[in-house]
Amino acid sequence: MAPKDRLKGLFRAPAPLTAMDRTTSEARQIISEQTRRREELTASLRAARLAREASDAAKGPAPTGKRKK
Repeated sequence: MAPKDRLKGLFRAPAPLTAMDRTTSEARQIISEQTRRREELTASLRAARLAREASDAAKGPAPTGKRKK
């Protein structure tokens, strides 16, 4: 008798997915996709903000206009 035959009845076959299991799986996939997109957008906006702040810092402080009374 081969080792595979001996172990064949040892474990149960996995249960088929229920409707709730499929829905949960799809929901988690959608949420992870949205999280990935949000993180990409945050990273690009952060890079743009840092570049703008660096260029503003290189120009020096903005001249302050004196107010006329």
